[in-house]
Amino acid sequence: MVHDIDYRTPSWSASAMLTALRSPLAGRLASSMTELRYHGHRTGRPIALPVAYARDGDRVLVRVGRAKGKTWWRNFTAPTPLSLWIDHHWVPGTGHVLSPGDTDYGAVWSRYRAQFPRTPAEGSDPLVVVTLGHTTDPQPVSPAAGRGLWWRWFTRVTTGELLGFAVPAVAGAATAQSSTATAAAVLLAAGAAEGAVLGWFQAHVLRTVITGFVRRDWIVATMLGAITARTVGLVPVLTDGLAGWPPLLVVPAIAAGAALMVSSLGLTQWMVLRRYLSGARGWIAATALAWIAGLSVMTAVTTPLWQPGQPIALTIAIGVLGGLGMAATMAAVTGTFLVWLLRAQPHRAGQRRRV
Repeated sequence: MVHDIDYRTPSWSASAMLTALRSPLAGRLASSMTELRYHGHRTGRPIALPVAYARDGDRVLVRVGRAKGKTWWRNFTAPTPLSLWIDHHWVPGTGHVLSPGDTDYGAVWSRYRAQFPRTPAEGSDPLVVVTLGHTTDPQPVSPAAGRGLWWRWFTRVTTGELLGFAVPAVAGAATAQSSTATAAAVLLAAGAAEGAVLGWFQAHVLRTVITGFVRRDWIVATMLGAITARTVGLVPVLTDGLAGWPPLLVVPAIAAGAALMVSSLGLTQWMVLRRYLSGARGWIAATALAWIAGLSVMTAVTTPLWQPGQPIALTIAIGVLGGLGMAATMAAVTGTFLVWLLRAQPHRAGQRRRV
């Protein structure tokens, strides 16, 4: 487990209890209570909890009192890695829940009751059983990442964005003579397709370097980001260039819309990436910078080359060239940040990571 990241407590009372346990005056309290750290199964958030415990050899037993009003223990319905502060140092372990009716529950409850005699003879609360010194905790970053990560990301994401960008480009050309409402609906659908294609290519790389990475979540997040960006971009079209808006609001609205457009993809993707990597919040800014740079390159390439009266084939070729420049720039910037982010991940002493 990683202990130099920000573990959060679920309430102020839990924070106060942990502060007391860390105090030099904890004394006897620390002999029966400790701090338990784990990552939420669904959210991936690092959580710290004060728990009462009983030692049983290489196991630690934690009773879940009033279990119906608590949810933390449900993270251990399957064997799950955690850490405990035991004997003045952090000890990794794997925890799983025993419930009344399980085969070993009665024997384990008796072990717990031996240390806490006031506990009822017949148990009715779940027990989290922690096996110390053993953990199934995977490294967030796979050692198989390899040194060619940036190049793999660059080639695949450039390809993915170029193919994805072609969908709304074709959709825009096909609906040029359609009504505004029809064109907007088609472009939103094309934006979703663009996000799906880009997300698939990105997830294909991420799954090779992040243990347990779920591609479906990344693809859906990328689609939502792309739809958001396209929706914001359509506002001036649907409002005839913000016609009728007060002049004092037009510039701030345009600035806010532009900021949302370039950051929406990074924001939705960050919601997935934060489950796996510390410091993932920087992905929002890195992705926004990548899109600003990419769109700037596309503009610089296409603006002087596109001229009135050109053959359609030449116009398309210039568009493809500009799209390639945009895609390559975006991939290069995000790939650089991804490599840095993976290298910055905390890891266990004695283990090496190649990125």
